[in-house]
Amino acid sequence: MGYQTLDAWLAEQAKGDAVLQAAGEILNGLAQAARDVSRMVARGPLNPGVEGKTLPEVFAFFDEKAGEAFVSALKAAPVARIAREKGGLEDGRAGAPLAVTIDALNGSSNIDANTSPGTLFAIWPEKGDETFAQPGVAMAAAGFFIYGPRTALAFTIGRGVQVATMDPETGVFYVTAEERSLPKDYAREYAVNASNYRFWDPAVRTYVDDLIDGADGPREVDYNMRWAASLVAETFRILNRGGIFLYPADSRPGYGQGRLKLLFHADPVAMIMEQAGGMATDGQERILEKTPQARDQRTPLFFGSREEVERVRQYYQLPLGGSRSPLFSKRGLFRF
Repeated sequence: MGYQTLDAWLAEQAKGDAVLQAAGEILNGLAQAARDVSRMVARGPLNPGVEGKTLPEVFAFFDEKAGEAFVSALKAAPVARIAREKGGLEDGRAGAPLAVTIDALNGSSNIDANTSPGTLFAIWPEKGDETFAQPGVAMAAAGFFIYGPRTALAFTIGRGVQVATMDPETGVFYVTAEERSLPKDYAREYAVNASNYRFWDPAVRTYVDDLIDGADGPREVDYNMRWAASLVAETFRILNRGGIFLYPADSRPGYGQGRLKLLFHADPVAMIMEQAGGMATDGQERILEKTPQARDQRTPLFFGSREEVERVRQYYQLPLGGSRSPLFSKRGLFRF
């Protein structure tokens, strides 16, 4: 096997850089916990304590166990504090230079359907009470694990995007792609929950309408829709194939500011996307420039191939989002 182990690759990158060395220790600790979580997810109903539980209790069981595994690993690493998407704040090692935000098992509610869940994380400079009030540009590293047909880690330390694959026999992660970037000739695919169409604003509706019209509309090419209902699965697919993911704000109660959380979901995905040559916005503003006002702040999220994400922003700049009347139902009001 010609691949470097994750720990060897990280050690090589961190030479002479104390922050990267600390980040490498954190990534290695996360990888060890991910090995155990991967096996737990793969065992499904065979896990002790699962039998007889209702589905909501099963989801809570996996969330709790995954959270425990990652917090335990992070407390053994140079981490001053840990913010969990489910679980609040945890103290780490006093005086450590870095802090971590983590969604330990994103997509746990899809486990019964055997759809890939994952773990999203971001590594931040420790700034005391201001640690989790920093914009995304401050992140030292970010990434996600995906527990699918293969368990993989996509991560960045600010030097492009790397992908590591876990050997299921040994639990060791190997760096199998050192410079992963979104393909220039990207797949004509978009990921969105179309069942919420009636709640979207005109800009998003018009953009999606034009994709649906395909070769007969202003885009003059056919698009395919994808929706796995798993953020990590969508992100990993786009990282490999390109396209765009849309989770806009909408008019439903509680969705007016979007649904995904800035610190736990949007920031790590945005850093990965930008490091891979893509783009991530809230429809208009760059995600990595947004400063959170609260740890649980939510945001709309659009990410993927730069051309598509930029096009969404152009729709927002048009009067009424470029909304179409029935007269123009076959071609839209404008072309780019």
